Amino acid sequence: MQQHQRRDVQDWLKLFEQQKQSGLTAVAFCRQQQINVQTYYTRRRDIRLQRTSSKFVQVKREVTKVESYTEAMDGELLLKLGNAQLTVPTTINPHWVATVIKALAE
Repeated sequence: MQQHQRRDVQDWLKLFEQQKQSGLTAVAFCRQQQINVQTYYTRRRDIRLQRTSSKFVQVKREVTKVESYTEAMDGELLLKLGNAQLTVPTTINPHWVATVIKALAE
């Protein structure tokens, strides 16, 4: 019975590169190197997943509730949040501006 060779990640990366450089299909390369094709594909997938997943960082998005009120002032809006206030034309969305004020006040 043939003993299976244990390969680490670097060994597999070298094999993947050799296969690419050889111009052979993965199946033909595996036959030539006496590697189980299913193992080859599984290790390639696993290593790719490991290498790409480590590049991403999960970020939690916080939802901020903004409370605002408006006072009519001759076609302008006066927005107050804490000790910050801003007067803007009535065409501006007051909730958007309140969000900006809150961000600036932090």
